[in-house]
Amino acid sequence: MRPGPSLLLAVVVAAAVIVMAGTLAIAAAVPLGGRGGESSTAGQAEALARDGAHVLVLALSVLVGLALAAIVANALTTSLRRRAETLALLRALGASSSMLLFGVLAQALAIGLLGAAIGLLGSLGASHLLAAGLAARNLSPVSGDAAMPQVVAVGAALLTTLIGALPPALHAAAAPPGTTTHPAPAPQRPPLARGVVGVLLIMVGTAGAAIAWRADDLPHRTGVLGAAAGALLAGLVIGLPAATRPLIALLGLPARLTASGRLALRHLAAAPRTAGAIATAPMLATAAACVCAPLTVSLRALPATGAPGRAAAVLDVMPALLIGEVVLAGICTAGSLAAAAVRTGESALVRAVGLSRRQRATQFLWESALAAAAGMILGAAAGMLLAGATGAVLASQGLGALMIPWRQLLLLLATGCVVGVLATAVPALRASSAVTQDQTPA
Repeated sequence: MRPGPSLLLAVVVAAAVIVMAGTLAIAAAVPLGGRGGESSTAGQAEALARDGAHVLVLALSVLVGLALAAIVANALTTSLRRRAETLALLRALGASSSMLLFGVLAQALAIGLLGAAIGLLGSLGASHLLAAGLAARNLSPVSGDAAMPQVVAVGAALLTTLIGALPPALHAAAAPPGTTTHPAPAPQRPPLARGVVGVLLIMVGTAGAAIAWRADDLPHRTGVLGAAAGALLAGLVIGLPAATRPLIALLGLPARLTASGRLALRHLAAAPRTAGAIATAPMLATAAACVCAPLTVSLRALPATGAPGRAAAVLDVMPALLIGEVVLAGICTAGSLAAAAVRTGESALVRAVGLSRRQRATQFLWESALAAAAGMILGAAAGMLLAGATGAVLASQGLGALMIPWRQLLLLLATGCVVGVLATAVPALRASSAVTQDQTPA
């Protein structure tokens, strides 16, 4: 990868380490399990708030890991696609498949180590924030290794980076030998099998969440809801290229009024995998916000959390973690756009027909905005469904009515949109400036 995309990917890894370290530190600050002999309503409410806080912060860590793996896979896939001729030449010169495989994984590991080092320094602030929150409530930190959350976060980020790099590394290892110039790539089409699997998982997850929501006497209700949530999120990630196409076409009606918007719509329609890659992080962040924010407010309203306590401190910090999640999503969106915006042949062509640098940058911003908006809509639908089902399951344990903080949700989404626009402006301007360079005579 080039230095610019590599550094941006390292920043994404660093942001993921900071968010995961914060969530793990918060989980460590609240011990699981109720006190012995507590059978009162207050004791049950306290246990529910404590266990609910654990579930929320750990679920947030999982969503951060999914977003990191997706951005790593997309960035390396795009980089290797641009170097297809180089890979074919290396194979022709005798490079083995294992050499190419471990070469890509080593590159991903080096980027991950750089990002982990940056994130480790930044995660120290999360631990100080948690300690200050506990001290403000006259609570002492939980005994144990204070550095353990940072160590686990770094290990999880590196493992997730390697997992995301594995599919493009395997694809690079399977590159055929050759030295001739490859033909122009055909328009992308989402694999039929991938679309079918994604749709089936979405249907299964939606049906499972609905059943867990409505069936009060369902055996293993919590397990059914967990399996349904996993199937729904996996289906959205797998089938996102196909799921975003109709939404982008609908949301892009105002974009058709400008030349840049029409070009953006045509490119997203011809490259659904690129649209899906851009939409992945906003979709996961929106789903996390729509699940965690209502449950956090509802748990915070329990009588046991009305007084100062560890569970209350954790729930008070949850909005900051959600802000970190949406900021990470904005950075991931910028990384996806930067990987997709390197299209030298197309840049030379649109420059030749008179498209200005400003119009080219506007096209990239349209692409990012439309794909991210489609992902946010899908994430909001999935998140609200899972929040309602989780609230119904917890209602039987004393949660009460699920409260939806619309202002907080709108603030989180607005923060993510602002960060996404600011972050994507840099790769959009860089890609548009490359148009002039593409036209420089040989």
